[in-house]
Amino acid sequence: MNELLMQPVSSGVEKEDRYGIARKIVGLDARQMRGMFKNFIAQESEMDWNDGKPVVKVRRMTPDFIERQLGISSREAQRIQAELIDEGWIEQGKFTPTRKGMALAHHVDRPTLPRAEAEAILDQVLEWADRTNAVADTRVKVKAIHLYGSLERGADEVADIDLFIEFTTMDLGEDMQPEDMEQESELCEELSAISEYVSPSSALDRMVMDDVSMRQVFPPRD
Repeated sequence: MNELLMQPVSSGVEKEDRYGIARKIVGLDARQMRGMFKNFIAQESEMDWNDGKPVVKVRRMTPDFIERQLGISSREAQRIQAELIDEGWIEQGKFTPTRKGMALAHHVDRPTLPRAEAEAILDQVLEWADRTNAVADTRVKVKAIHLYGSLERGADEVADIDLFIEFTTMDLGEDMQPEDMEQESELCEELSAISEYVSPSSALDRMVMDDVSMRQVFPPRD
């Protein structure tokens, strides 16, 4: 996702550092703002039940969240939220990160990776998914993996291997247990451990970023 941070933005964002991330966002230190966005997407999802089926609550970057993260006044948090909307970091009305906001949340200071090496790591991810689903009697399996970002677009050098990953956890419905969510978390940790360049996002993130070009890589389409 890092390449999104290098695109032209409004005058509220100042010069970039050597990694392509702006030094200031809405007048504040960009690394502090990046930390806030990282903490936002790291929150555990809350669920409601609708007709016996679990429904994930959409996380929203509210002034209350901004106030707690930055240790500022409520009035200042409202101003920052408005400026984040104006500069394209969060969606108007939805108050969820935009593509650029998600890129900021996932940004890591590291060298880019040649395409061939990135494709080799992607192959390891697909092998992991096959192994995971081959385990007998497991309740949580990998439902789908979609590739997006620079690798999907055919770039020669990539900063991340951006993936939307969906598990079968929500399909368990009323039968879903806390242990199932724990297993999903463990599988996410296994996936991330394959390489520091693997940048997984959830099915909920995919809903938020529904305008992003993506390709299903698991299970393979006919």
